[in-house]
Amino acid sequence: MTTGTANFNGDCGECKNGYYTATSSGGMQPNQSATVNGNSPQNCVVANDGGTVFAIELQSIAGIYSYQVRVDAQGPKGAFSGSMYLAFEDQTGDVYYLSIFSSTREWHEVSYNSSAPAIVKIYWSDKSFTVASGDAAKAKPAYKVLSPVG
Repeated sequence: MTTGTANFNGDCGECKNGYYTATSSGGMQPNQSATVNGNSPQNCVVANDGGTVFAIELQSIAGIYSYQVRVDAQGPKGAFSGSMYLAFEDQTGDVYYLSIFSSTREWHEVSYNSSAPAIVKIYWSDKSFTVASGDAAKAKPAYKVLSPVG
């Protein structure tokens, strides 16, 4: 069983247009958490009006889905502040999306199945986005979002 952290290197800060990306060469394996540029995600994975990701974990789970990205985060605060948008790409190139609206710090979950589940890229933005991946004809993966967990 893998434990510890996987470091993602790349962009840092609030992304107002398009999306920011951080990449991990070995990927975040099940039972690992993420750091971004060597630090807690809260230093880099941020959005407008206080939207912040505090922690990202990957877990193996039992049930219909085998894997789950867990995100400890709060969305932007204030009227008309919108949401914080995140995406996670696994080793197969499948991308799983999560938007965080509530400004209350909570855990959010994205459950999925994959033949190569390690998360290799994290994306984030102030605005909704679709990752520009190499194979636009590829079928979208089935996944389930639970936000907030409760």
